[in-house]
Amino acid sequence: MDWLGIGVLLIGIAFLTLTFFMIKPIRKMSDAMDGLKQTTDRLPKMVDDLSTQAAEVLQASNATITTVTAQVKEVSPFFRIIGDTGTATRKLTLRGIDRMTELKDKTNKASDFTTREKYEGIYGILSFIFFLSKRNTRRNG
Repeated sequence: MDWLGIGVLLIGIAFLTLTFFMIKPIRKMSDAMDGLKQTTDRLPKMVDDLSTQAAEVLQASNATITTVTAQVKEVSPFFRIIGDTGTATRKLTLRGIDRMTELKDKTNKASDFTTREKYEGIYGILSFIFFLSKRNTRRNG
């Protein structure tokens, strides 16, 4: 045997030894690949189930939104009525406040008049009524 044959024989023995050492890791890798295959085989069914459940949830949400929208449409006229009532009440209250302020001003002016003219007793009351009647005739006329 020459040197070339000995070299080839040594290389063959090295590959054989390497093969024996690599059998166990390769088997473990094969088992891992089998587990991966099983997982990926189940994946389409899982995705299908997940998408079905998501579709059901979306349909239920749409039904709920439709129901809420219908109920809001039924109730919204009541809110408009309540708003209109509030507006009318506010206007009425403002008119009452204006009238009360006007009456207060008239009373204060009449009181100032009686104090300034130093009217007292029945004469003061009569002059106060006369003052108010003059005031009303000016306003109406």
